[in-house]
Amino acid sequence: MDFSSWQDKFSKFAKSEKRRHVPAVPGRTEEHSAASTPYECAAEVQKFRVEWKQFLDDLLKKNHKVIVTHLRFCELASFSQGVLHMSCARRFSYEELLHDAGLLARELEAFYSLPIKLHISYDEEKDADTKEQTIFTLFKELSEKNDVVKFLVREFGGELIY
Repeated sequence: MDFSSWQDKFSKFAKSEKRRHVPAVPGRTEEHSAASTPYECAAEVQKFRVEWKQFLDDLLKKNHKVIVTHLRFCELASFSQGVLHMSCARRFSYEELLHDAGLLARELEAFYSLPIKLHISYDEEKDADTKEQTIFTLFKELSEKNDVVKFLVREFGGELIY
């Protein structure tokens, strides 16, 4: 099968300016805002997620490589009433993005053609879940939990040398 024609059409579609315009948040009445559900917020943020990779590529073209690296550790949580909520799984990335929040908000507004306020939060639980273990911590856990290793240490004395 020859997919080159489809690839060509898709790349033109991805570069199209028409696709970049996310519709503005409609004016909400008292009744409508009270009836707002988490599903509606999820639908709103999904509009941003669809083009998130293109946004990151756009930042790379503008030579904001460090910001893109930190954004890869973040997740778009929600979008409601013009505020985009983003949660970071790494403390360092969170702190760096807070420092560059103004620049990031301007880039988001320019890319999506919407007035966007940015709220960045740090997700400690996700950070704890994603911590990479070093060989030292793996050996330490192994010596504390593994019955075979415990037996070897107990019978032959000594400890694991890391």
